[in-house]
Formats: sequence, C-alpha cells, structure tokens
Amino acid sequence: MKERGKFIVFEGIGGSGKGTQIELAKDLLDRNGIKAIYTREPGGIEPAEKIRELIFTLRDKKLIKAEGQMVLFFAARKLWVDGVVVPNLDKGANVLTDRCHTSTGAYQGYAESGDQKQILAIADVILGDYKPDAIILLDISKETSIERRGKNVNGDPFDKESSEYFDRLIAGYREMVKTGWGGLKWYIVDGEAKPEVVAESVAKVLEEIFERKLERL
Repeated sequence: MKERGKFIVFEGIGGSGKGTQIELAKDLLDRNGIKAIYTREPGGIEPAEKIRELIFTLRDKKLIKAEGQMVLFFAARKLWVDGVVVPNLDKGANVLTDRCHTSTGAYQGYAESGDQKQILAIADVILGDYKPDAIILLDISKETSIERRGKNVNGDPFDKESSEYFDRLIAGYREMVKTGWGGLKWYIVDGEAKPEVVAESVAKVLEEIFERKLERL
C-alpha cells in the first residue's frame, strides 16, 4: 500500500492570502517531486460547490444562523471529503486546501457563538480518520484584511461582516492556535509581509511537516 499523503489546511480571514500561498506551496512541492493537489472548502467538487452557493445566498439574505450554516457546511464537507480528500490521500497525493472544518470552528464557533462541542463532534463523524495533518494560519490584522479586499468581497457575505465580527474571528483563530483546537497541529505564519516573504515562512513550515529540506528556485 502507498503511504497516505499529507492533508494540509490553509486558514485565515478574507485577504490573508490563502489562495496565493497554496499555489506557491504547491509549486514548491511539485518542484521537489512531492505530488500535491489544490482544493477549497466548502466546494472543491460540483455538488459541494452548489451547497456553497446556497449557503452564501441564505447568509447574504440573513436567512440562516450559525447552526443552520454548520449543517450545510458539513453536508458539503462530507461530499468533498469522500470525493476529493480521501481518494487523493489514499493514493499518496498530498492535499492542500483553502479552509476545512477549522473555518467552521472560527466563524460559526468563535465569531458567531456556535457550539464548539457540536462542531467537533460532527467533524469526528465527517472526517473520521482523515483529519488534517497540519493547519497553517496566515495571521493578518483586520485593517490589512480591509485594505487588501477593498470593495471586492467576491460575493462572500462573510467578508461584509462588522468590525466587531472580525475582532472575534481573529481572536478566535489565535486562540485555536494556542489551544491546538480539535487536537490538530497548528502553525501560525505572519501574513502581513509581501507574498514572497510569507511564502518563505510557509516553506519552512512545509519542511517541518514533510521532514525534509525543500529546494527553492
């Protein structure tokens, strides 16, 4: 049997640079002969993308609260785990994802006062033995998030939330790192710097995760 791939989650608030850093991380791993795929959550597979659209529509119209969001996020997550994560990990590919259930813990849990015990209990059912090997939090300030996003929120209703919401969210993420939320291995990376500087910090984390030196360009 092939050795299972690594399951690595990139986390952070809007504007933290997750997409950019996942692309750079995938390129780095590819250059070093380490197969990796780039996916996102919720979404990453057609039926889960449809649920993502539904969540955003309901959220934008203020028709759904934390508990309802949790149910739909985990429904999309189950489809994604079974259709994308498990098959790739089992064949030895490494999965790099923009968000996972850790986002539910931060947004619906810390920012919206959802039940963290419920979130973790459902995650145990949905993810089973396929929980992430590492979480990389790209930590930025509320002000940096606003500056980077500008007026473009990409249709994401969560990016339209209040200043106080982002205060709770950022504090929540940092608390998750300190406590090892979910029994997971967390790494925090300063996301305030230029992308290439952040990428170097991420590369050092990846070296720790894969326990090998990664050759840069």
